Amino acid sequence: MTWWTIKPSLFASIAFGASVCVASAQDAKVSVEMVGVGSMSCAHWRSTEEHRLEGTVWIHGFWTGLNYVAAASGQTQPRISVSSIVAEVEKTCARKASQTLASAVWTTYLEAKR
Repeated sequence: MTWWTIKPSLFASIAFGASVCVASAQDAKVSVEMVGVGSMSCAHWRSTEEHRLEGTVWIHGFWTGLNYVAAASGQTQPRISVSSIVAEVEKTCARKASQTLASAVWTTYLEAKR
C-alpha cells in the first residue's frame, strides 16, 4: 500500500473518531479544550461589537469544521443558509447566555440537521 491509498482511509477514521468524541463530550458534559472566543460565554460574545465580530468569524470557522467532519464521515450536513447561521446561534445563546459559544454552535448545528 502506498501513502496515497492509506491517507483517505486514515483521514476518514480520524474524522469519524473526532465526530464521535465531540458527540460523546457533549452528551456526557465533559470538558473539551476549546480555543478562542468559542470557549467564552454567549454573554461575553454578545457584550461588545468587537467580540461579536470575533465570534462571528469563529462561528463560521467552527461550523465549517463540523461540516468537514460530517462530509468526511458520511454524515449529513445541515441545510441552512450561511446568512442564517449566526442568527440561529444568537437564538440558542438567548436561551442560555451562560453557555459557551462553542456549546451554542454545536446545539444549533445539531438542531439544523433535523
